[in-house]
Amino acid sequence: MTDSEKVILSILKLGRAMRRCPPEHGEFRFPPAVGRLLACVHENRGISGRELCELLDLRPSSLSEMLVRGEAEGLLTRTPDPEDRRVQHIALTEKGENIFDEMARLREEGAEKKTACFTEEEKAEFCRLCDKLSSHLEESAAGRPAPEDGFPPRCPRREPRKGPGPRPPFPDGTRIRC
Repeated sequence: MTDSEKVILSILKLGRAMRRCPPEHGEFRFPPAVGRLLACVHENRGISGRELCELLDLRPSSLSEMLVRGEAEGLLTRTPDPEDRRVQHIALTEKGENIFDEMARLREEGAEKKTACFTEEEKAEFCRLCDKLSSHLEESAAGRPAPEDGFPPRCPRREPRKGPGPRPPFPDGTRIRC
């Protein structure tokens, strides 16, 4: 087995070990999407629904359902914009802030437990190497440099379907579905 194959095998073993290690939930059994929602609203107080859809990459109907549930559980509020009543600003309630803080604490404790075998220098080096490999893989996969933010490129927009038949190709001619 070559060193390159050993690297890939190590990555696969790490992924399997991470999946087997249960997350730190405490008493909160929210789906991961709810945790992301609380984090986005916490970081962007008064964010609009439209902006939240973009940040979370959700359809408006999916976000609306999550917001209704969050409001019913007393985690967040939706306030209509005084200048444009169609726009709603979303904020966490005190209960939502407390739950977000507790979830963040549990997540941090879990991360500390999972990485306790590393020194601070090793953690920094591991992150640097993972970022380097991720960028290389993104460049290789797309045939172009990885984006500056480190996230994979978003799917290109295609023309809407007009009637039956195959979907129109992406602007670059690709027919891959996302």
